[in-house]
Amino acid sequence: MHLITSSLFLSPMLPYLSQNSQVILLRGYFASTIEWSITYGVPGLDIQGFLNHTSHLSSEARVPNPFLDIVQSATTHPNDRMSKIQYGFAYFSLVYSARPKGYFKDTELQGAEALDEWLSLKAARLTEEYMSEVTTSWSQEGFPARD
Repeated sequence: MHLITSSLFLSPMLPYLSQNSQVILLRGYFASTIEWSITYGVPGLDIQGFLNHTSHLSSEARVPNPFLDIVQSATTHPNDRMSKIQYGFAYFSLVYSARPKGYFKDTELQGAEALDEWLSLKAARLTEEYMSEVTTSWSQEGFPARD
């Protein structure tokens, strides 16, 4: 959750930085992401499993803006982090929604070629489903226990 919400500040900042400063910022952010991943552990990315689990959500393509109800629901959620992550998904949907299926094929992530413009919406819906059941805190289910 924090990686998604913290990444929102990158796009607005980059145009105001020199190219050298952009590289330093992005390398530092990437290093922090790697550090977090190593510290907490990260479950493998099962892109195809994710897409199989969320295939029913592509039917929302007929709705003019499927994020309206997601954001509205998030603003009244008892956990204030819910609105932060849902706004993040909505933002990334705006930025990346024009990317067709296959756009991410050269990213070296297994299964990335199957990602499409509905990735952010699918992630937002799964977050909404999960947090409707667990209303008070974020779980690190799937992450190894820390000693």
